[in-house]
Amino acid sequence: MSPSSVACPRCGFPELAPPIVIVEPACTSPEYLHSNYLPPDSVIVGTRREMALAETGIVHVEEKMADLERVIDRLRLRRQGLHDFIAKHRRVLGRVLAPIRRLPNELLSEIFSHCVERDPYEWDPTTNVEWILVLVSRAWRAVSISMPQMWNRISISNTSAPKNMDLKAALSLQLERSTHLPLAIDFDFKSASAEQRISVLETLFSARDRWQVANIHLTQAEVLHFRSGFAFPKLTKLGFSLRPVTDEHTVSSIFRATPALQELCYNGRLVLGPHPTASLLQIGSFPLSQLRRLDLLDFGYHPSELSSVLGLACNILDLRLRGCFSLGDQVDPKALPNLVSLDVAECDGSILGFILAPVLRRLAISFPNARLSYDLESFMTRTGASLTDLTLHHAPAREALLGLLALAPHLTSLSMGHMDTVISWRFVKSLTCGLDKQNLVPQLVSLELTGLFESGFDDSLLVMLKSRCISGPLRSARIGGFRHLADIQGQLLRLGLNSVVDLSDKL
Repeated sequence: MSPSSVACPRCGFPELAPPIVIVEPACTSPEYLHSNYLPPDSVIVGTRREMALAETGIVHVEEKMADLERVIDRLRLRRQGLHDFIAKHRRVLGRVLAPIRRLPNELLSEIFSHCVERDPYEWDPTTNVEWILVLVSRAWRAVSISMPQMWNRISISNTSAPKNMDLKAALSLQLERSTHLPLAIDFDFKSASAEQRISVLETLFSARDRWQVANIHLTQAEVLHFRSGFAFPKLTKLGFSLRPVTDEHTVSSIFRATPALQELCYNGRLVLGPHPTASLLQIGSFPLSQLRRLDLLDFGYHPSELSSVLGLACNILDLRLRGCFSLGDQVDPKALPNLVSLDVAECDGSILGFILAPVLRRLAISFPNARLSYDLESFMTRTGASLTDLTLHHAPAREALLGLLALAPHLTSLSMGHMDTVISWRFVKSLTCGLDKQNLVPQLVSLELTGLFESGFDDSLLVMLKSRCISGPLRSARIGGFRHLADIQGQLLRLGLNSVVDLSDKL
C-alpha cells in the first residue's frame, strides 16, 4: 500500500486520500498547432512549461493506477477465497444432502451385500468390492467391517492372487473380519512356489473349523503336511483333486476329517493299489450313505469300483459322471431310489444300463458314440415316465431320437444342443405331430434346439412352434443355427412366446 493511501474503514481496502490534484496543462497558442509558422520565443517558453506540467500529471496518474491495480489484485484474491469457501461447503452440503448419505446402515448393508454377490468370486484384495468399500469413507468402512458375510468367500487361483502382496497378512485380516461365519474356500494355486502355497494353506487351515464349502487342489506332500491337523466339522460340500497320484491312506484321511459332508466332487484319477475298493471304501472311513450329491470326474475307476461306490452312496439325489468307465455286462445294476438328477458325459453307454433311478426328474447326457442311443433307450424305458427335464448334447437328429422323446411324455423342458447331423424339415415336422401322429412331449414349456438346419424350411419350424404355442403350453424357445429366425420372431411373440432367442452367434 502506497503512503498516499489509507485503509477503508468499511471494507479494509486502500482508498486514496487525499485525492491527487492534477493541474491541467493549457495550450498557450493553439493557432500554431495547425500551421507551419514559427512561434515566438514567449510562446515556446510557455509551451515547455505546460509540457512539464503534463509530464508531472502522467506520473501522478500512473501512481494512482498502480494503487488501483493493487486494490484489484487484492479483490481478486478475496473473490477467489470466497469462491473456494463456497465450493468446499457446497461439497459438504452435497455429501450431507446426497441420498446415499441419508440411507440407514441397514439399507446400506443390503446394497453392499448385492455388490459383493455380483463381484467375481476370484480373491484379489486390490480389486474385490469389499476391499474397495472400506476405502471410501469412515462410515462405509465401519459398515463394511461390521458385515462378516462380505468376507467369508475366499478363492485363490493362479490368475486372481496378486503377486506383490503379503497374501498371508491379507488372508488373516479377511478371516478376522469374517468373524464366526462359515467359510467358502477355493484353492487352486498351482503356479505358486511350494513355500508360498504352504504359507497360504496354513492361514486357511487355521480357520478349518468354519469351512462349509471347499474346492481344493493339493499335492500329496501338502496333504501329508496337514494330515495331523485335518478336522472340518462343518464342511458339507467338498470338491478336491490330488496331484500327483496318491494312495488310499491320503484319501481316507480326508474322508475321516469331514463327518458332516453332504456333497462330494472328485476330479482326477486315483491309483489305489490292487484292491482299491477294500482299501478305500470298506474300511468305513466315511459313510457314503449320507451323501446327497456325488460328482466323479475323470475318476478312472474299474467297473467294480464304481459299482461299490454307488452301492454305498445309495441315498444320493444328484449324480454326475464323466470319464470312460466301460462297465460292460459283468456289473449288476444299482438302485438309486432317491436320485432326481443325473449328468453323464464322455462315458460308455453301458453306464445307463447299470443305474436304476425310478424317480429321476432331470437327465443330461452327451453322445460320444452311436451305441449310446441303444443304452439310452433302454434307460428311458425304465425311467422316462418320471422325467421332466431332458438335455441331449451331440445327438443325431434322426427318427431314433424322436422315439426316445416318445418315452418321456411328461417333459416340460427339452434342450437338444449341437446336433450331430443336419436338422431336416422332416425332423422338425415330427416334433410337431410326433411318430404315427402321436403328439410328442405335449407338456413342453421350454425348448432349446441348436445345430445346423437344412436350408429352405422356414415354414416347418414356424408351424412346429405355432402348434405348440396354440395347442400346448410352450412359452420359451431358444433356437441356434437357423438363419431366418429374426423373420418369424414377431409372429411367435404375438402367439404368446415369452422368450424367442436366437443362439446362432453363440454356436
